[in-house]
Amino acid sequence: MAEFKPYASVRLLTGWSNYDPNVAGQDDDEDLTWALSDISRFGAKFQTGDLGGRVEFGIRGEGNDISSRLIYGTWDFGGGTLLVGQDWTPYTYWSDQIAPRLAPLGRNPSNYEAENGFVGYGCLWDSRQPQLKLKLANGFYAALIEPSTSQGAADDLRVDDVDTTLPKIVLGYDIKTESLYLNPGVAYNTYDVESTTPGDTFDESVDSWLIYLNGKIALGMADLQGSIHYGQNLDDFGLYNRENAATAQIQADGDVEDSDCWGGYLQVAFKVDPATITLGYGYVQSENDAAGREDDEQQSYFANAKIPIAETFFVVPEISFYDHMEDANENDEAEAWWVGLLWRMDF
Repeated sequence: MAEFKPYASVRLLTGWSNYDPNVAGQDDDEDLTWALSDISRFGAKFQTGDLGGRVEFGIRGEGNDISSRLIYGTWDFGGGTLLVGQDWTPYTYWSDQIAPRLAPLGRNPSNYEAENGFVGYGCLWDSRQPQLKLKLANGFYAALIEPSTSQGAADDLRVDDVDTTLPKIVLGYDIKTESLYLNPGVAYNTYDVESTTPGDTFDESVDSWLIYLNGKIALGMADLQGSIHYGQNLDDFGLYNRENAATAQIQADGDVEDSDCWGGYLQVAFKVDPATITLGYGYVQSENDAAGREDDEQQSYFANAKIPIAETFFVVPEISFYDHMEDANENDEAEAWWVGLLWRMDF
């Protein structure tokens, strides 16, 4: 008989936000947040011999829609594990920021109820993807992931056809000790764009690559956690909420000009019984040489406290700021703040 372990997490966000578009003639927008976080979930883990599995469904606050978050099987072959199915991508490493993604700052307003975790401000995130992932006992891992074409140059109105020939490729290494975790790695994504419009024909490849390092170190009184990265065309790579300049640009002659991207975040957490206080800062920057413009930057920072109420019930008061700074034309962009609480119960 298979071993079966169900679990669930209920997360309610309550608070207020203020959004300043930094556009002449437009007023600030203030809103109440009172919603079931769309990363509330129900799932189960399975194990029978050397085969395992996991199924997890998300319960979205808006309309109480059900979505598939995780669904995969694993095979432990002795020297490592092979994962087959939909799982997190290996470079994802969230911060402890619990503020939602505010709709005016994100690409998908339906996601505004989620806990952001510095996604788009230093945390690399492209959701959960279909993949084959091999992880060896010595810490080395490799993954073949569904390629990204959903953002960036593929959205150019002149593109008639988008083709993929390779999966997204990730290679990395996990280093874990009692007080230290390090996860360095590299990744590559490519797709082809084609235009058959007379007078504007082109057939080019859009290549994206990523170098990343995630890590955490316990220093006794405090824990330091962070992530840094450098890459090319990270919007085309599929990372969520990158600044506008992070995409490859298709020029008038059909040539593709690449964008340089870098960023990361750092947070420090320390215990003040019974609470855990966490402070964090995240930053990303991109630049495309073809545009002849300045850097496009955005940043975020937060302070929160995780306060236990019962064994698996806690609340997290937080204040967060989102600042999109100046765009590549040196125009002021939107900024916002959020203050409130996360109410979380795990079962």
